[in-house]
Amino acid sequence: MRPILLKTLKILALQGGTRHSVHISSTELAEKLEISQQSASRHIIDLEKKDYIRKKYAQGGQIVNINDRGIAILRKEFTEYGLIFGTEKNIKMIGTLETGLGEGGYYISKEGYMEQFDSKLNWKPYKGTFNLRLNGDEVPKIEAMKAAEGILIEGFEEGGRTFGKAWVFKCTLKNKNKVMENCAIISPKRTHYKRVVEIISPVFLRKELNVKDGAEFKINVDLGDS
Repeated sequence: MRPILLKTLKILALQGGTRHSVHISSTELAEKLEISQQSASRHIIDLEKKDYIRKKYAQGGQIVNINDRGIAILRKEFTEYGLIFGTEKNIKMIGTLETGLGEGGYYISKEGYMEQFDSKLNWKPYKGTFNLRLNGDEVPKIEAMKAAEGILIEGFEEGGRTFGKAWVFKCTLKNKNKVMENCAIISPKRTHYKRVVEIISPVFLRKELNVKDGAEFKINVDLGDS
């Protein structure tokens, strides 16, 4: 959603639009948004077209109600701020399995990492990552997770090469048939992935779950355990 539309929706919600009808004029809305009356009117029209609100004209303005779709957007925003400021302890994401580049398995197999996984997670991971791609609107959840305090895996040097630090976040993984509990998302300090979460586990997840690329999974990250 465009930031200006989200801001408009928030103003309507602050007037009580999630609970009851709100009477507001384009002029009043324009003052709150600090934009022209024409632009404010256009934003209301856009929100209605996208089914975030419903409106009807009334004397001196319009009567607006925020639809379920609009409430869902506001709840998502609320949850993300809760994650940023530490009041939310749980993140739920949905991802689709895809084959990675193989780099994750190479890095986590290093003994300097394996020893720390064993001491901090009480298990050593299978030497490969289970990669799940998130859709675009779920990406802020990755950023919110990274802003939380995960389990730090320190960097080290080996053979004249430096291996960087990473953070892990304990999680559970669920598809329609099974729930895997001993899992964790690994978030390296440097990564080329923007929409992919890399999951480690003490077992070979593809074999354990008998799944192929394209399979969908729910990820539940418990920040209270990280």
